[in-house]
Amino acid sequence: MKPIRELRSEQELTECVALLRAAFATVAMEFGLTEESAPSNAAFTTLDNLRAHLQHGMLMYGMSDGASMVGCVAIKQSKSDQLVFYIERLAVLPEHRHQGTGGQLLTFAMDTIRQCGGRTASIGVMDTNERLKEWYRSKGFAQHDCRRIPHLPFKVCFMSRELGGLPHTDS
Repeated sequence: MKPIRELRSEQELTECVALLRAAFATVAMEFGLTEESAPSNAAFTTLDNLRAHLQHGMLMYGMSDGASMVGCVAIKQSKSDQLVFYIERLAVLPEHRHQGTGGQLLTFAMDTIRQCGGRTASIGVMDTNERLKEWYRSKGFAQHDCRRIPHLPFKVCFMSRELGGLPHTDS
């Protein structure tokens, strides 16, 4: 497994912004998202935007392969239910996809949530992104809601997974 660490320095956060923009650009292109139609999409992340999320309780982690960051994932505790954590901004550079990197980041996020006392991991994905929804289903997530969010040009599918107390072992 490649090393994963919490991102805190300006250099790490700047590298993470570049990674998010590159990784989510493929999704934005595939689904016709633009900065005007979906400004909150990770494909259009800025350093200021990422800093704002971190100031509001999001924890950002990066995975490196040598000196380069190849993937990242964020977690944030729900304000309404302290046992629920959101997994956000799970991203892998296109050239590092289909090598288990995303699964390793997801496993890391779920283990971190367990260590923080969380019992449920929740995610939101574009409802039309069937390939991504199927990937999360293969990791034990189930859809529990689907709705339109006013500032987004698509429906969001909400999926969750109960974590239990033992670390997750598949990748």
